[in-house]
Amino acid sequence: MIDAEPRDDQADRRVHLETALGNFDVDPCDVMRFPDGLPGFERSRQFVLLTSAGLAPLQCLHSIDERPASFLAIDPRLVLPRYRCILSDGDRTRLGVKDSSALLWLALVTMIDDNEATVNLRAPIVINPARMVGYQVLPYNSLYPLRYPLALE
Repeated sequence: MIDAEPRDDQADRRVHLETALGNFDVDPCDVMRFPDGLPGFERSRQFVLLTSAGLAPLQCLHSIDERPASFLAIDPRLVLPRYRCILSDGDRTRLGVKDSSALLWLALVTMIDDNEATVNLRAPIVINPARMVGYQVLPYNSLYPLRYPLALE
């Protein structure tokens, strides 16, 4: 995750990023690779996860490629505490993990209007922070909806 405040020991290696959420200094170590991109955004393969106090608990998955794309995201367990998905052997192999305990799970948020949003719980973004690689997966036999209402307060 990227914080708005750079640490002094990393300030010289960071790349400045200007977004609709504000300005961020990105450390190259915080860049995640999405080898397949995301559906509809296959050319966007390098992303950072931006956080902002005014956005919490939402985060922004922001592409740093030539054609930037941004997605609001949230930990699906914050939306549905009993949320669980089982990854296929193929997904675990692509992510480079034997089990899913050390993975970061995100659900993409769609804003319908200023007061209404939904969360895609069926096809989460799964990131292996140890390898900084991620994929959007469609778990086998997922019972979760593509558009689960998100309560905005």
